[in-house]
Amino acid sequence: MHQTVSRVAKEEGVSESLVRRSFTEETACYLGIDERKPKASRVIGLDEFSVKKRMFDTTISDLEERKVLGIVEGCGKNNLEKYFTALADPEIVEVAVMDMHEPFRQAVQMCLPRANIVVDKFHVIRRVNEALDKMRTRLQGKENKGSREPLFRNRYLLLRKAESLSYEEQSKLARLLNHYPELAAAWSLKESLRQWYKNPSHAGAEISLCCWEDSVRKSGLKEFGALLSMFRNWRDEILNYFDYHVTNGFVEGKNNRIKVIKRMAYGYRNIDNLRRRIFLSNNEIAANTKVSGGFHAF
Repeated sequence: MHQTVSRVAKEEGVSESLVRRSFTEETACYLGIDERKPKASRVIGLDEFSVKKRMFDTTISDLEERKVLGIVEGCGKNNLEKYFTALADPEIVEVAVMDMHEPFRQAVQMCLPRANIVVDKFHVIRRVNEALDKMRTRLQGKENKGSREPLFRNRYLLLRKAESLSYEEQSKLARLLNHYPELAAAWSLKESLRQWYKNPSHAGAEISLCCWEDSVRKSGLKEFGALLSMFRNWRDEILNYFDYHVTNGFVEGKNNRIKVIKRMAYGYRNIDNLRRRIFLSNNEIAANTKVSGGFHAF
């Protein structure tokens, strides 16, 4: 589990092809993987992860059981549709959580007739934070070199949650916002969008979103104005959060785990081996190598 194929082959005095073949056979047997009959789940999460430079795959995860169900090559629509089409019971899927990647939405709409798409709220908040940071950068560019430091030094402070700031940090932020009224308006929009996610109902959230959009228009801030098209194009999917209250937090955590797996092996030339190890990371027993027989050596 925690060694490369070449190292195991050297330690055991066998060929790398034998180690690789044994690993493939044992993992398939242990995990019961059958790519021809992928499993469905009531609530799934979709997200892409980096396999290598400029190469991505997509994980499909069960958000209730907190495990990876499948891995699809690439992050495009066609391969994802093939995966969903192969599901024996696609009608089981009620909710699909994703970022705002259009091929994901098209594949789900085409192949999962009962699935309601939910845009992960952290991706929405990230876009709003990016708009605030773009504005800070614009203001910073207008300042003389000696006057840029407060904007640059407090860039992370602006993105923090208001309720998480200490008294000293609140005072520092207040001084900065008093000096830059435009930045104060942008920060207020960012915070109000964060609070918007606390709405208790879909109907209330829809009304509050309209008010927030009106505030953006009145502010005249071009960085935030660019967000209006996002809310227009993904409105239903963003608002669906208030019906299901699910996020892709588990999937993001799994992506971090994948990065660790890749670092442990110094990268993977054989992508199939990487995918198998991702499946194995579902199971803590397997991850801790508490498996009898020849499998434990891998």
